[in-house]
Amino acid sequence: MKIAILGAGALGCYYGARLAEAGHDVTFILRSAYEPVKAQGLRVNSVYGDIYLPQPSIARRPEDCGPVDLIIVSWKTTCNELLSDALPPLLAEHTRVLTFQNGMGNAEAIARVVPAQRVFIGLCFVCAMMDEPGTIRHLEGGAIQFAPLQPTPEGAAQAQELSELFHGTPVETRTALHAEQILWTKLSWNIPFNGLCLAHGGISIRQLFLMPGEGERARRIMNEVCRTAELRGYPLPAEIITRQMEQTSRMGDFIPSSAVDYNRHRPVEYEAIWGTPLARAREVGAQVPEWERLCHDIQARLQERYSQK
Repeated sequence: MKIAILGAGALGCYYGARLAEAGHDVTFILRSAYEPVKAQGLRVNSVYGDIYLPQPSIARRPEDCGPVDLIIVSWKTTCNELLSDALPPLLAEHTRVLTFQNGMGNAEAIARVVPAQRVFIGLCFVCAMMDEPGTIRHLEGGAIQFAPLQPTPEGAAQAQELSELFHGTPVETRTALHAEQILWTKLSWNIPFNGLCLAHGGISIRQLFLMPGEGERARRIMNEVCRTAELRGYPLPAEIITRQMEQTSRMGDFIPSSAVDYNRHRPVEYEAIWGTPLARAREVGAQVPEWERLCHDIQARLQERYSQK
């Protein structure tokens, strides 16, 4: 399959390299990393086995790549206003678009450019960081859940086809029929941990757990997110909170994506990860005081940063 990775940062490069490893024709659409990757190749240092692509297919712009079978959107949600320009050069009549992005509202944004029946969600549970352009450090995880934007039998079958692209790689995959179900699964981690590490100024998971009471605060926020999912008709597994707390406690020096963006003075994906999900919580009357307090703390942190410019 011919695949384009649109927004080839740590996430896109990791999964793109795994797809290339599986034999697919992958083009990485790069910006700042273009020259380093052209000169030195793409390297992934992974807990599941390293990958080195000495001469990966790369492009600066979608126009330089041309139509593909599958587009994987892995850039930050803060770039979604560029979808109407970036997607058309990559589209053929059959092209499917898969978003690996954080938060809610991304598939709907893509569906304003591409027919909704060709839009899919991939929820990635992975710790990966770009230590320097062209070098990815994969610390833990990597599983993906796939779902169609439109919950139809045909959409479910196509989601299964996307899942099977990773056969022969260490990436574990599964599928679901309802996109919102799996979105809440990842948000139950992202909202508390991405949020708290950001609110405290861009700290690591290790630093967060060393702060008195913050681990329990994360648990309370996670409870509120899970309760919201249940009220919306998408109950999450009963053991999810205990499992995620245990897994997160082992992440050590990993810094979640929004905290990394804050540290590097880049735009933060506030709306997709916290704003839109909170609006959906309010639609069903969910009581989420800890979540709301977290949002206030994040906004205060971001406002302080903006006021320093």
